[in-house]
Amino acid sequence: MATRQYKPSSNIPTVRLSNSRPFITQKTILNSLHAQQIFERGYDMCANGLFSLTVVLRFIGTEEQAQAVEAMVDDLLNKALDEIRQEIARMKELSESNGCETMIGYTNARTVEIQITSPRSIRFLAIIREFDQLIAAMDTLWLACLIDDTHYAIEAYQWKRRILRLAGQIRTLATRAILAARKKENVEIAAEEKESAAIREFATPTTDPRTMTATSDS
Repeated sequence: MATRQYKPSSNIPTVRLSNSRPFITQKTILNSLHAQQIFERGYDMCANGLFSLTVVLRFIGTEEQAQAVEAMVDDLLNKALDEIRQEIARMKELSESNGCETMIGYTNARTVEIQITSPRSIRFLAIIREFDQLIAAMDTLWLACLIDDTHYAIEAYQWKRRILRLAGQIRTLATRAILAARKKENVEIAAEEKESAAIREFATPTTDPRTMTATSDS
């Protein structure tokens, strides 16, 4: 059984590693090599970005900023999940129409255990699970000679690329949103410091009171 823990990415601005974070442990079985590779290459990338959006952005930005970016991420996750499920349904229909009812097995299925650190990371994990079912449907058709080697290879590659691209998009959205929030924060801090300096300068007397006293006495 493989154990995967949250690994902060050096590419995404984050809070201090010493901060205590809540998590739940999730176990899942990934049967196909393709799904295992997606998990290895894409999960941490996406989970880091999702954690940054859910938690870090609210530290340095505003609730409105966080909700706006999260809405974009939700659309991406929902679209990917719907498309995978539609493709699974299409392949199962093709399989049933050709009388292919054989249960498929895998020689090196893996049970992975992971710490879930944000609600949306569960949804990306669900995408990987659904992708694993999609590959199982493709494998069934391939072994039954209903799709050829070339078609199988192209379809598997394209789906893997789409899911990894999704993980990259989420990471990019998180990075840009946090950098923009920090830039705005720095501008606001600089403006406040400039205003405070101007107030101090205005409040400071330009003439030494001792000089004024000496002049009046003479």
